Amino acid sequence: MKKEIVYPGPWMNEESEFERICLLCTEPRVPSGITKAGRFFCQTCQREWILEKRKIPRVGKHVLNSDEKTEFLLENLSLFNSSLGLDDLMFRFSELISDRLKKEKIAIFITNLELGEIKLAHYYAKQKHLQRVIKRITLDYDLSYGILIEAMAKREPCFYKFSDQTHPFYSFYSKLTGTKSQLVLPILYANIAVGMITIDYEDEDTLDYIEDEEILKIVVGQFAVSLRNSLLFSKSKNQSKHFRSLHTAALTLSQLYLNNHNEMIRMILLTLSGIVDSSISCLVEIPPNVTKAKVFKVYRDLENYELKTLTDSVDINDLNFILQTKEILAVDPSIDVIFQTLGITGKETLIVPVKLENETICIFILAKEETRFPHEEIEALNAFVSLARITMENSNLYQNLSNKERLEKEIEIAKEIQSNLLPRNAPEADGFSFGGLMVPARGIGGDYYDFILSPNRNELFVCIGDVSGKGVAAGLVMATVRTILHSLVRVKDSPWEILNDINNYLYSSYRDAITPRFMSMILIRWNLISDEVEVSGAGHGNFYHYQLHSNTVRSIETGGVILGISPDISKFKNETKLYFKAGDTILLYTDGVTEALNAYEKQYGELSLEASFRNHILLEPKKILENIYLDLKEFVKEQEQHDDITMVAVRKI
Repeated sequence: MKKEIVYPGPWMNEESEFERICLLCTEPRVPSGITKAGRFFCQTCQREWILEKRKIPRVGKHVLNSDEKTEFLLENLSLFNSSLGLDDLMFRFSELISDRLKKEKIAIFITNLELGEIKLAHYYAKQKHLQRVIKRITLDYDLSYGILIEAMAKREPCFYKFSDQTHPFYSFYSKLTGTKSQLVLPILYANIAVGMITIDYEDEDTLDYIEDEEILKIVVGQFAVSLRNSLLFSKSKNQSKHFRSLHTAALTLSQLYLNNHNEMIRMILLTLSGIVDSSISCLVEIPPNVTKAKVFKVYRDLENYELKTLTDSVDINDLNFILQTKEILAVDPSIDVIFQTLGITGKETLIVPVKLENETICIFILAKEETRFPHEEIEALNAFVSLARITMENSNLYQNLSNKERLEKEIEIAKEIQSNLLPRNAPEADGFSFGGLMVPARGIGGDYYDFILSPNRNELFVCIGDVSGKGVAAGLVMATVRTILHSLVRVKDSPWEILNDINNYLYSSYRDAITPRFMSMILIRWNLISDEVEVSGAGHGNFYHYQLHSNTVRSIETGGVILGISPDISKFKNETKLYFKAGDTILLYTDGVTEALNAYEKQYGELSLEASFRNHILLEPKKILENIYLDLKEFVKEQEQHDDITMVAVRKI
């Protein structure tokens, strides 16, 4: 019989003969007191837990006896009953298994039969770099993968050598981890494989797997129950998140975008891509009696914190395949050339057709690069598309409201207030000439430009920026950023430091808002004594530099990332130094200039802007901007302006 151990309370100064460790937080500290049934309160993780005595006999070259099996099962039961989240559950379980079996590499895969895939959910290794390198591996549920998929399909444990497998996955995995053989145990819940546990061995002819398999069989059934419960809980949380997003998005669309069609479509696509975690979201809009369809696309790159919006057109005759789709449909994008034309690639594409009351056909197209669309995402997508349809219908009705003139008058008042925030007069800086122009798309805009002269008149800051969205909300953000910028230029010299502080403000203020706000910007610090110019960019693109001595125009690309997306933009730091001579002129602009569309859906573009700038370069900066704007209006004719048009010109005399 085992000798009963009496654990000391917190009043004891000496540790007992056994070192103790909390199985939840793994910290080797003495607990504070005893509770019922051998459970203790850990001071480190602040939870009641079972303490494991380090000197309990471990696995040797024999299978555990009955007492050791019981003890091992109790250890795992206490873990499974602790209501851990999915990631925490897998980490603690693999840690316990590694400790018991003295194995260094353990993997847990989760099966999703709905998507036909097996995903590596957790990889435990003593070599921590392996955990970072492997990240997540996804396998198709396809017997061509060999023994791993066969073990899942047959629901039976198996031990195999990697050298016997022909699929390239095994060679890749072996080279990456040093694995020569592997034990596989399917995780069965109600006789359905919900995942599998694998133990990696560095020898081909090991017999350790026999003992390891018997020990794992003790607890894998209980682990299956806990894993199933955690997966269901995660799924319910995702569904809850989707429908909270639906509610928020419906309110946002209804309140802010009824009078701006393009911005409304952009926000609908952004929301859709978030609901289904899609890298590309697209809307093909076909009004009645037209030969070309309008195409809106949003590219969403979360890894680099980038959002990219494109507007294009496509011939209706090329849309036969998707026009024949009358209900939601998931397809392989390689089956029809239209997806290649639209720039849609990936593993699976979802087509969602909608017809409005004014006979306009709207076809939403979303793509996943590496996975398929699960059922709960399709449900949430269907619900949101219904809300989006209502918003688009309301937007059409709104255009005909009799009180539109009253609303426009209110916007004109807001526009007048905002115009007072822009520079009224050019700064009095000897040897320089300035010009600035902004034409808002909706009376009140989100574009911003400024000239700020230092109190000692030795430095000049020139900036241009573009807040996401339009209307009063964007104008308020612009006004606040202007106030912050005027304060920062007095205490900080570096344009990058100033941009970093503005990013901190936008991220902290709007990350939980119904509609997050982002801003691109170029900030220039001009030393009026040395003529040295420092430039930092925040995802705004480029500007033009005309050099008088060579009669050439250079396009200078700025880097950075859009402000307000990420809490830390340090890895996007960029600082460029330039020198200007007498007669040199710079031109800064927002995308409302280059993306202005004519009746044929053609953009004005950078080449046209550069040509116009060069044609009017002999004029004063203010006149240069006025003439560029006239050239732009001549290009677009009577087409509606969808974005703010803002330009800044500075010349060294």
